[in-house]
Amino acid sequence: LQSIATKKLSDKEVFEDACLRCHDMKYDKLMSPSDKTALKAYMGTIPPDLSIMIRAKSEDYLATFINDPQKQLPGTSMPRVGLTKHAQEQVVSYMEKVGDRKKDERNELGYKLLIYMGIFTVLAYAWKVKIWREVH
Repeated sequence: LQSIATKKLSDKEVFEDACLRCHDMKYDKLMSPSDKTALKAYMGTIPPDLSIMIRAKSEDYLATFINDPQKQLPGTSMPRVGLTKHAQEQVVSYMEKVGDRKKDERNELGYKLLIYMGIFTVLAYAWKVKIWREVH
């Protein structure tokens, strides 16, 4: 069987296999092939789009929710997916790539902002000392 097994699935392929049956990923232009009215009749609601779920919920929340949805949201109609730890990480990684594309840019900007604020604080303090020195 190992000769016919796929060698390695990409993050997107794992997501398509595990989640795309019910959920959409509109930011990546992936739509569920399932009939929405049938899904609503079966589950009671239309499954949400997962494009920005990584920003709405934390990575830890999603990692737990994927394999044990009843633990995070009791009474949910989402079935237990049953992914391995590695496949679960791939799904969360794909959701992060699609839903939070600017994360690295935002993190890099944070350091620049801290440096700017540090320099500004030193200059503001020096200006305050100069002004108060002239007053006294």
